[in-house]
Amino acid sequence: MPPVAPPLTPRALRTRWAVARLQRLARSPDGDGNAAPPFGPVAAMGLSFASPIGLAAGFDRRGRLLEGAHRLGFGAVEMGTLTPADRCPVLSGRAADGVRRGVSIGKPRHVGWDDAEHAWLRALRAFHAGADYVTLNPGRDCPSPARFAALAGAAVQLRNRLARHRLRPLPLVAKLTSRWLNGDAASVIGVADAFVAAGIDGLLVSTEGRRARRNVCAVLRALSEAVDPRICLISVGGIDSVDEVEARLAAGATLVQVHRALLAHDPRLLRSLRRGARSR
Repeated sequence: MPPVAPPLTPRALRTRWAVARLQRLARSPDGDGNAAPPFGPVAAMGLSFASPIGLAAGFDRRGRLLEGAHRLGFGAVEMGTLTPADRCPVLSGRAADGVRRGVSIGKPRHVGWDDAEHAWLRALRAFHAGADYVTLNPGRDCPSPARFAALAGAAVQLRNRLARHRLRPLPLVAKLTSRWLNGDAASVIGVADAFVAAGIDGLLVSTEGRRARRNVCAVLRALSEAVDPRICLISVGGIDSVDEVEARLAAGATLVQVHRALLAHDPRLLRSLRRGARSR
């Protein structure tokens, strides 16, 4: 008998329902599905995004919303997190003009950090061709920033070798977990500098948890003042209103990502983003 898939968790079920609702909204001939993007286009990492608002990894793992994302106001959909064992969902789903296909990659849970580099590079090799940018996600059992920055450097070297297959080198983004960002400004900048030195093109600044969200704008300001302006700062975590989007952008983020707020407020969050942006 074929193996039986484990039952979906309540959160996974809510996410699946939310994706289905957003698909219906994007196809709707009336209402918000036809509204203009809430914010104007933005350029980052050598790419153009129809909107600075993106969908974070973990929400639409296989890119089902790519085709209608521009009608929902998104400039990017980040698929994954994918490991080398996943088949190639990157190649399924067509993105509309101005919507970028991000791919978050990680290591399988059973692989320890001593063997992680091989798994990461296999994932990058498997998914680079179908991605506009790739995010390196350390996962919940993340190592030290120095260990992950070394892995990011190996990914940059492989990216450079694979560049001959693309019109331009694939942008690589490193996710900075909230546990790395709870220190003072000097320590936060030190973490970012290690990844910039490794050759990363963007930093996904994750602010999960109450303390991290309280300090997020201060962290973004410190990073935007310290790192090379060509490095794209992406803010994710706790974005649930147009005011929060604008606060993150004003603090130095180039792009923002939404996730959990869509589970709680979908599709009201998208409507409020459009109304708020048009009224300003």
